[in-house]
Amino acid sequence: MKYVFKKFTLKNWLFIGLILLLTIIQVFFTMEIVGSVNGITGTITGINPSGVPSYIITKTTQEVWQWGIYMIVCALLLSAAQIGIQFLASKNAADIATQLRDSLYEKVNKFSLSDLANFSTESLITRTTNDIQNVHMALLMAFRTVFVAPVTMIWSIVLLVKTASKQLTLVTAIWLILMIVVVIFLMLLVMPKFNAIQKLTDGLNVASRENLTGVRVVRAFNAEEYQEGKFKETNEKYTKLQIFVGKAIALFTPFITFVMMGLTLTILWVSAYLINGKSVAAAQPMFAATNSFVMLATQIIMSFVVLIMIMILWPRACVCAKRYREVMIHEISVKDPENPVEFKEKGTIEFKDVGFAYPGSGKEAVSHVSFKVNKGETLALIGATGSGKTTIINLIPRFSDATSGEVYVDGVNVKEVSQNALRQVIGYTPQRGFLFKGNIRENIAFSNPELNLKDIQEAAKIAEADSFISAKREQYESPVAQGGTNFSGGQKQRLCIARSVAKKPEILIFDDSFSALDYKTDKIVRGNIKKALPGTTRVIIAQRVGTIMDADQIVVLDKGEVVGLGKHEDLIKNCAVYKEIALSQLSEEELGLKKGGK
Repeated sequence: MKYVFKKFTLKNWLFIGLILLLTIIQVFFTMEIVGSVNGITGTITGINPSGVPSYIITKTTQEVWQWGIYMIVCALLLSAAQIGIQFLASKNAADIATQLRDSLYEKVNKFSLSDLANFSTESLITRTTNDIQNVHMALLMAFRTVFVAPVTMIWSIVLLVKTASKQLTLVTAIWLILMIVVVIFLMLLVMPKFNAIQKLTDGLNVASRENLTGVRVVRAFNAEEYQEGKFKETNEKYTKLQIFVGKAIALFTPFITFVMMGLTLTILWVSAYLINGKSVAAAQPMFAATNSFVMLATQIIMSFVVLIMIMILWPRACVCAKRYREVMIHEISVKDPENPVEFKEKGTIEFKDVGFAYPGSGKEAVSHVSFKVNKGETLALIGATGSGKTTIINLIPRFSDATSGEVYVDGVNVKEVSQNALRQVIGYTPQRGFLFKGNIRENIAFSNPELNLKDIQEAAKIAEADSFISAKREQYESPVAQGGTNFSGGQKQRLCIARSVAKKPEILIFDDSFSALDYKTDKIVRGNIKKALPGTTRVIIAQRVGTIMDADQIVVLDKGEVVGLGKHEDLIKNCAVYKEIALSQLSEEELGLKKGGK
């Protein structure tokens, strides 16, 4: 939690100071109310025939009313102080939780693909929601009560010392030490379990998210029982740990009751032993001391109860705060330069002996990659699955940084410009079409929410999406479900292409973005883009040779290395890997290798 406290601002500390002040006022008026009760009651005047001390009221009716009115005023002021504490505590805890969520979300947004590999998606979601919520609840409880306990305890101890009874003070101290030892033992017992609980919470999120996102596959393979078994296993472990922690914490209430009753009985027993054989006059101070000790000892025990309430939440909150800290202190691998430079050219891309290795891997996924693309040209990448195509294009917008060599965009090393400026000139369409919850208009205008409808429609027409959009009742205002699940694969890809085109960037990157389109639509869309954005440089990953035959340059990859670079006509003759891929899709006649009928 130390890292969380470092995030406190001056405003937070001022709130805490006000809470402390209001707490002192609250305890003061609480003690005044208790003292007023003693002020109204009388003193011991004698022993009745049954041997029980007799009490009489020595106050007049007017004095009783005065004390009563004073108690009401104290109660009202006490209530006002409590309301102030509750308000300030809630406001402060909510503000801090908001700051933590914002900072965590902002940090994760800066993660590169390599950084994200260190944390699972489910874990990051849990840390942003459940973990911060646990910290919030612990802070809320702490702000409400953390000062009440020590202030009440110190005040009560001071009053106990004033009674000048060493025996009763010693008895109270022994019981308090016993309670502290047991509480520490229970905390040490449950603390490790909270860490395991949070990890299992991640596991539950993994199982739930996996089952929901892959529901079609699960049902297609009749794997419902298998998935339920995986979830049940994690859920049972989570339940057992929660039950164990619940049982351990459940011991607090009966133990506190035992301590409270035991302390009261011990005080009474010791007082009776000290009073035994003394006259009424001599015993009267001890009676007063006994009453004070019972009352004040109860206040001290109740203060410990309040502290224990915090202790129950605090260990789990500490684990959650630690998980928050792990993300916040993670060193971001892709950073902006201290002194970013301006671009020198437009629409150019150049790789100079580039290599990239994933974190923890001793071997580069791609190596010695070199090529250059000029403004308005089309670069295509083709190769077997796992040959490094996506890895290469991820280096252009700096989703990851090359581990060797240099990547240039618009004549400047990508590491020397700000990420914002770099990505401003790039339009990216991922392999897996992803749409955001909202409507079609918002998704196409994602790069610029102020984009007018005419430009949005133009982008949709270029991507051949206008036809199915116009067929919908609400057209461009039609709702889009999270992930675009209410659209087919081809429709999602066309909307994603429209989103990139609407940006009108200098460079367009298509990561196998035409795979869900039939060849005819694929060709039309590529033709529309070339006609509408003639000066835009295009980088295309494709599995179909027909998609990239007219590219200005084709990079052929095999096992992470460039084995061919050039135009289709040259590669089909000189690159065995490209020829093999081409012949697996098209005939020799279609490739121009053999004249029909000869």
